Amino acid sequence: MPPTIAHIVTTFLPVNTTAWVSALMADQLRRGCRVELLVGRHADPALLEARRGEGIRVTRIPSLRKYVHPVNDLQALASLYRHLRRLQVDVVHTHLAKAGVLGRLAASRAGVPLILHSVYGASFAPTQPWWRFRIFRGLERRAARCTDEFIFVGRELAEAYRRHGACPPDKGVVVYYGKDLTPFLAAPRLTAEERRARRAARGWPPEALILGNVSRLVPWKGHLDGLRVVARLKDAGVPVRYVIVGDAKTPGEQRYKKRLLAEVTRQGLAAEVVFTGWQSDPASFYPLFDFYLLTSMPFEGVPGSVIEAAVMGVPVVGYDCYGLREIPGLHFRLAPPGDTEALAGLILEELPQLPRLPAVCRPTPATLAQVQERFSLQNMVAATADLYGHLLKGKLPGIAWQQAAAEAPAAA
Repeated sequence: MPPTIAHIVTTFLPVNTTAWVSALMADQLRRGCRVELLVGRHADPALLEARRGEGIRVTRIPSLRKYVHPVNDLQALASLYRHLRRLQVDVVHTHLAKAGVLGRLAASRAGVPLILHSVYGASFAPTQPWWRFRIFRGLERRAARCTDEFIFVGRELAEAYRRHGACPPDKGVVVYYGKDLTPFLAAPRLTAEERRARRAARGWPPEALILGNVSRLVPWKGHLDGLRVVARLKDAGVPVRYVIVGDAKTPGEQRYKKRLLAEVTRQGLAAEVVFTGWQSDPASFYPLFDFYLLTSMPFEGVPGSVIEAAVMGVPVVGYDCYGLREIPGLHFRLAPPGDTEALAGLILEELPQLPRLPAVCRPTPATLAQVQERFSLQNMVAATADLYGHLLKGKLPGIAWQQAAAEAPAAA
């Protein structure tokens, strides 16, 4: 009999993680598995209904929320334990930090035979306050003791978890996540004249330095640091536009957005900062950027928007994050996380190189092929399925792991 698999995820919104989890569940359905999705409070009803339509059982855990709240977190832990104990699943696969800790602890207590955890980014980083770093690292270490296997989306991320004791040295496989790069590969390469015309159509001065950032409005993406960089450049006499492509989704993120808007006003940057909101076609913005400004704190596994920047030939200036060195063909200059003065200095150093950077950063066909191969959704699903088969054979030899029908992985 095929296994019963429960995926536990904190949020289920139109973001990359949702697409990856959806693709894994679709593959497991094709293998005859019984699949359940346990999801927290913040989830898109249409996406959940689509998963139900595919034959996935969906259960909401209202107390499971994105951000830390001790009372809700204890309630979520108890709810997950009771549900897993009642359901009697063979495999629990957790995704995202909070669901990863609570889900693994609940699954272990409920006696689930096989527990996996996918790590898409670090929950602890040296830029956090010391007490927060130690608490989160301690929770990850505790959850690691009841984890049969880890799936990391990048090599540097895996090394960091092992270095900090959040993953045993003999565990952890790297499976690069899949990403649909079609819109970015198909985007036209603009001439200098076309680029100027498109910028002018948006009201950006022809002499302005355009710094772009494509991300959700969440604190650890570091947009506040981006504002400080822009203020330093403005003080240095550089005409600049900081274009933030993305929006807030959860109530907590909406509060962060209000803080950003207030900070723009406080620093007198209303003319320099552009909030585009959510965009259905982010690929159309990359050709307009002079630099991709990466201000994320070092939590990222492999930054997805930086993969897009590499495909589009946009140079990156930003903080040193995990995974950047794993993106083929990326042109980057890095500053220590949190050092806005150093980051602004790198941009000033790079300004004389701007005329030649488009030719230098343009990826070759061989590089593009390498990027597509590394970040293929089909390869991600196949590698994860192979890992399931190996683990089930060792832990649950009576469980059948069937070959999947030849079909493209599903997306969210």
